[in-house]
Amino acid sequence: MKQQKAIFLQLALVLLVPLSAFFSSETLAGDKENNLINRSIKAYGGDKLVQLKSLKLTDNLNHYSKGRSGHAAQGQWVTYLNQNQIELSIDLLNKRKLFKQAIKMLVGSHASNVPSVSHRVFVDGKGYAIDHALQQYQASDRINYDNADFGNSQLLDSLIIRQLNQDRDSSQWTDIVYIQGEPHDVLTVTPDSNKAYTVYLNQKNGYLTRMLTKQGSQLYSYDFLEHKKNQGIIWATQLLISTDKQPVYHSSSRKVSFNSVKNNQFDLPSGYQQRPKTEWLDVSQLSLRKLAEGVYFVGQEWGYTLFIDVGEYYISAGSWQMDLKSHAWKKGLDMLRQQTGNNKPIKQHVVTHHHDDHMMGLDDIVKQGTDLIIHPADIALVQNHLSKPLADDRFVPITKQSKLADGKVILIDIPNSHANHNLVIYLPEHKILFTEDMFGSSFKKAFHSPANWPNGDTYFRLNLLTNKLKQLGLEVDQYLSSHHARVLNQAEIDRAMKVSVPSKETLLNRLFAQ
Repeated sequence: MKQQKAIFLQLALVLLVPLSAFFSSETLAGDKENNLINRSIKAYGGDKLVQLKSLKLTDNLNHYSKGRSGHAAQGQWVTYLNQNQIELSIDLLNKRKLFKQAIKMLVGSHASNVPSVSHRVFVDGKGYAIDHALQQYQASDRINYDNADFGNSQLLDSLIIRQLNQDRDSSQWTDIVYIQGEPHDVLTVTPDSNKAYTVYLNQKNGYLTRMLTKQGSQLYSYDFLEHKKNQGIIWATQLLISTDKQPVYHSSSRKVSFNSVKNNQFDLPSGYQQRPKTEWLDVSQLSLRKLAEGVYFVGQEWGYTLFIDVGEYYISAGSWQMDLKSHAWKKGLDMLRQQTGNNKPIKQHVVTHHHDDHMMGLDDIVKQGTDLIIHPADIALVQNHLSKPLADDRFVPITKQSKLADGKVILIDIPNSHANHNLVIYLPEHKILFTEDMFGSSFKKAFHSPANWPNGDTYFRLNLLTNKLKQLGLEVDQYLSSHHARVLNQAEIDRAMKVSVPSKETLLNRLFAQ
């Protein structure tokens, strides 16, 4: 989802262009770039395109991405495939937008077939986000006319031609390229800005066939195929977005209608309530909390470690880091020793599952002489991740349920779609539970909506977790997550279990039937 938003937001350009700008007497009629742009404007509908009042786009985009595997035998990374069902309505005259998207996760490590949905509206100068899982809406200052659709409108070649007209003064002819045997003029636009893009215009018919943009150092290619005319305006029915490494998005079923948008399409759903304001926890600073005698919770932002004093030594769990250079686990250990004055060794560390983001601190950990407690299926991937191979006797393999330190620590394996083995740490004396990638909240009081991934998935993982605890007869007073500073109690977990997670059919009906 983040990759999609970054790509689309980069292209969120101003759409409405005055008719006079196309035929201004100030344009250089003999200039090569102007002639090429004028030809494409005419090809795409001329006055009909310029005087367009509204449009509606529906699409089904296949989205290919790199994601973490759900099974260690696959390795760390696999290809994910999502199908993004999109509905976009734009009122060009009154600057109103409606954007709906359902992301159906077809291939990947997901807990269910429930899609991730977005519904955003910009109307009367205000932006709104509609949550169809909770049946609530929320005003948002972050949503404006340009970004309400995450830039999807700028993946429509007709509107790119409009933008090209606006940028004609900064366009430069650079080359001729043959695509499918036909010559294309290449124009580079605003080359010295961060919005630079390159268009390939068919010499025969003026159609846009390809566009290039950059996101950071990555070059993206947008290929437009199978152009069609509807109500006198041209648009491409097929789109491929790719990099030099892989396809990213592909659509072969785009549909566009013009001047068909109705006023009631921009209404907020009837019967929905305004979402109460939520307050995020401040996690910007490294912090240490003593949860019980000899039990410490240390971390910041998106990564937390549990340190357990079991007498002669510590056991730790949780080594998530953004990268190898952040040394988050080591910084947490340093704070623990500074604030407690206790220099006992970290004799054992629990590797909960096989994903490399949760292994980023392992090099620092094994340098302490620490042994790794791990499910046998994950040992090979840990060896591949470490900068140097670890001796076999430094691994402590566990089975479905194991006890450490004379029963002071219990490990429970709870397989799920995210990871085929996921070790949960339970401290029976203190009734404390520590998990990674299971469930948590970044809010002071509220919970995340299940309308979007991965939050929707974590509610299914929470269900697995609570069922396992009931099966084993384990009581929990404090629920910890390696990704969240907030410590949850049983009453809060009970509340989270009551959050409605609609079925696929219900969620799609709420989204597209509105």
